[in-house]
Amino acid sequence: MELLALILIPFLAATWLLFARPAMARGIALTSTLLTLALVLWLWYTWAGGTVIAVSHDWVPAFGMRLVLGYGGIGLLMLVLTGLLFPFIIGTGWKQPAGDPALVNALLLFSQAALFGVFMAQNAFLFYIFFELSLIPIFFLLLFWGGEHKRAITIRFFLYTLLGGLALLFSIAYLTLQTPAPHSADFTALAALHLPMGTQVWLFWTLFLAFAIKMPIFPFHSWQPETYVMAPTQGTMVLSAVMGKMGLYGIVALVFAFVPEGAAYWRNWVIGLSLFGALYAAVIAFRQNDFKRLVAYSSMSHFGLMCAALFTFSVYGITGTLYQALAHGVLMVCLFYIVGAMFQRTGSNDFATMGGLKTKMPRFALLFLFVTFNGVALPLTQSFVGEWLMYTGFWEFDHWTAFAAVVLIVLGAIYMLYAFQRVMLGPDREVSFADADAEEHFFLVPLIAIFMLVGIFPNVILHLVDGPVQQLLNSIALLN
Repeated sequence: MELLALILIPFLAATWLLFARPAMARGIALTSTLLTLALVLWLWYTWAGGTVIAVSHDWVPAFGMRLVLGYGGIGLLMLVLTGLLFPFIIGTGWKQPAGDPALVNALLLFSQAALFGVFMAQNAFLFYIFFELSLIPIFFLLLFWGGEHKRAITIRFFLYTLLGGLALLFSIAYLTLQTPAPHSADFTALAALHLPMGTQVWLFWTLFLAFAIKMPIFPFHSWQPETYVMAPTQGTMVLSAVMGKMGLYGIVALVFAFVPEGAAYWRNWVIGLSLFGALYAAVIAFRQNDFKRLVAYSSMSHFGLMCAALFTFSVYGITGTLYQALAHGVLMVCLFYIVGAMFQRTGSNDFATMGGLKTKMPRFALLFLFVTFNGVALPLTQSFVGEWLMYTGFWEFDHWTAFAAVVLIVLGAIYMLYAFQRVMLGPDREVSFADADAEEHFFLVPLIAIFMLVGIFPNVILHLVDGPVQQLLNSIALLN
């Protein structure tokens, strides 16, 4: 019942907001996300290892479709990520223009319900349904509350995701038809298939395409920067902090499990494309004069590094990526919140309107500095642990690849420090911008505490993924 409740709580709250339009829409939405966070933490506390299947019912058995919900350590980590970040995403709306808070929060809650479904689905068709449903609310959020050129950018975003979704649907249908009659699309049945190498080589790309677009990685990335910049702050947070993780999760849960030989065949290509895209995005991020665009390209660079680390097929590489997924989510919510807070003060994301604010906004500067510490992977922060594990995975795979990863990590530190310098440092300016208020402290301090505590005690997260990663690599005979 807990797993159904995770989907139903945000879904029912969103339905209420959509039709009743209560005056306290933001409070209701926040209460809903806090309830789901408490439920996720309970699942985490009671998890004893292995895969938990809590719901299993026939749905359309003739097509292999079953309602199967469960989670292992990796899925539970993604549930924690989703449950943890959505209260902050909803909370961001308190400082945003009024608009239509009931509709905005309803769309966000519908998206959260679908995301929970993605990370709990244990049937491939069910996974696909939730995967596509999660995009619909964000599409309308972008279309109604996006910025300049929102229609053209939203349509391009839709076309990219439609292409990936159709490729994913084709892959799932093909795999299901390869199972013995009566056909099954359950993860366990599809993972038990031993497809010929030739089939896996081409099927890899039809599966991988949807997840490559979702993160995104080069060359499937062109929708991302403009969409992130155009989107309202809450929409950007959902896309970067949570939805992008569907790509990482899909690679581990579907690609590695269903077409392991295809993944091994193409691993060098994927690592090369991912690292090239990460380097490309890092260089462009450094050259930006727009704060929000810099953060958008930094997110793309991080995803490229994480995707490359997955394909090292190293315990360290995969574990580090999954650990870093949570660190990246927390970091992106913090950074886009800071971007939004500065936009409210200056009316622009251009660095030219900022700078020299450290004495006028000392408390805000200190909060931003702590977030920057996590962004540059300073020791004792969460990002340091994830990047160190990924670097170790790269070193085991290839020393030159490890060198490329170090270059990317250094570039990431450079553009984060560059952003802080352009926003806060420089000659003092005669401006009347308000310093961080109680609401901004209430938002940023808990997130800073999370990435500091998890950075000091990483086993809190690592124990979720260590066993499943070892089991995954052993099951596909790719453990180095």
